[in-house]
Amino acid sequence: MSKRARAILALIGTVGIGILGVASAARAADLAEAEIKALIWGNSVYIETSAASVTGKAGQGVIYYPGDGTALYKTPTAVMWHGKTEIKGNTVCTEWKERPGTACSRYDKVGDTTSIIDSASGQTRAKILKTAAGNAEKLAP
Repeated sequence: MSKRARAILALIGTVGIGILGVASAARAADLAEAEIKALIWGNSVYIETSAASVTGKAGQGVIYYPGDGTALYKTPTAVMWHGKTEIKGNTVCTEWKERPGTACSRYDKVGDTTSIIDSASGQTRAKILKTAAGNAEKLAP
């Protein structure tokens, strides 16, 4: 192999290692319990759901977490759901009255995007669009 060919292969290897480093830095990081509480407790969380959401419908919804262990969810179809929520480590577990048996969710963050991931299936349920303090939409129990 010529010197030039070896130099090109060495350059390709260096670039490849650099790309791998960037890719691993961009991986999602699970939010910890304290980060999840700071994000959702006492807030309205606006989400863009996927077909893998608990409603099975894609669209925009809002969940209000008063911080007392309850939750109110205005689904993408504008139907109100009522739940009991518990944060366990890096997961949020909500038992919806209207959809019992829902798996817990992880909150993964990459850059400015926070995704809600089904902890059982690994599928993305929703992405957080924004949060607002309190019951911004005046959702009623």
